[in-house]
Amino acid sequence: MGTIILGGGLAGLTLANYLNGPSTILEKEEAPGGLCRSFKFNGIMCDMGPHVLFSKNRNTLSEITALIKTSLIRRSNKILHQGRMMKYPFENDLSSLDEHERDHCLNSFLENENAESKAENMYQFFLKTFGSGITDLYLAPYNKKIWKYDPSLMDLQMVERIPRPPAEDVINSAKGIETEGYQHQLHFHYPQEGGIERLITELMEKCSNKAKVISYVNIEKIASKKRRWVVETDKGRFKGTSLVNCMPLHELFNYIDAPDNILETLNRLQYNSIYIVAVHAKEDSIGNNFAVYSANKDVIFHRLSKVNFLGDNYSPKDGSSIILAEVTCRSDSRLACENDDDILQRVLEDLDRLDLLKKRNILDTQIKFVKYAYVIYDLDHRKNTDTILAYLSRIGIHSCGRFAEFEYLNMDAVFEHSRVLAEKLNRE
Repeated sequence: MGTIILGGGLAGLTLANYLNGPSTILEKEEAPGGLCRSFKFNGIMCDMGPHVLFSKNRNTLSEITALIKTSLIRRSNKILHQGRMMKYPFENDLSSLDEHERDHCLNSFLENENAESKAENMYQFFLKTFGSGITDLYLAPYNKKIWKYDPSLMDLQMVERIPRPPAEDVINSAKGIETEGYQHQLHFHYPQEGGIERLITELMEKCSNKAKVISYVNIEKIASKKRRWVVETDKGRFKGTSLVNCMPLHELFNYIDAPDNILETLNRLQYNSIYIVAVHAKEDSIGNNFAVYSANKDVIFHRLSKVNFLGDNYSPKDGSSIILAEVTCRSDSRLACENDDDILQRVLEDLDRLDLLKKRNILDTQIKFVKYAYVIYDLDHRKNTDTILAYLSRIGIHSCGRFAEFEYLNMDAVFEHSRVLAEKLNRE
């Protein structure tokens, strides 16, 4: 009977590839892919939220890039601050600030009164690592904007991997001497064609001889009978010796029984959704850059991505531009209640007001929505997530993937988690 995998995103497909035995992948959407989907916009493949391929683990990166033909691209990202385009990351271009801000950022970094304090939340970590200037000018407002959550109420899981920047680099950046931060992200890979979905296409081809993918299926009930799993759907009944959940936890619990305390804990797990606004324009003022970040609370989007940067296959032949704007929201927020046209118009107005892309140059637009985009690491995230995953483990359900494990996993981490779980299942 093999393994039943709930969800045909990156986690489900990589897991199926690593398993020795057969598996059946049940996918709710019309096509597999999950967060790794792409869509065609005026002939150009765009991602449902920009993706790049990189990893500190050379073996994992080699495995991913062996699946598809990729281009190796050097990062060129900017931060829009007070009308100026600063080099990313913020602390590596302090000379672009006005004199007062520059000196405050440098002095509060070098003479950081928080350097020896214990950081117990995201905001305190920023203060301890970067000082009050860099924290309050950029890091705190940007993170509050993207997470729609106060950084002082978020734990350290998202930031504890960030290294303290060398003092020499920060001093040089204040002098206008070019420095680089986050070296492991300085170069990234990207599919030469087809968008990030090309990775999904190749994974499906690779596992086609041992995994059956059933799309556009609605689950009705999940139950365990005589040490076997039975999944009732509108496309029939599926049986398996193992069950792996790769779909969001909030969706899974619609189909399984659980005690009230587990359901109450589940409801405390918080996440953000995201709007992706695609804009086709005759020209723009973003330049030859991939990403532009904005911490300004009066600007609706937190990041812009210029798809042209990814190569010739992502650039319209007439020299025009494809821009993606990202807008996060909470399900209970005012933003979530706005209609698509309102979101779209606010994005276009901000682009025009900031002189990044004038309305008169717009050729076409499109808007997409992703319900499950970002896991929010609030102060109780680890405790609540562990409680849910422990319950699933007790009843025999394995978990793999960003929203199945409720962890902010990049694509390389999804490969690694899938491999570890497959090795366990292969031994059973």
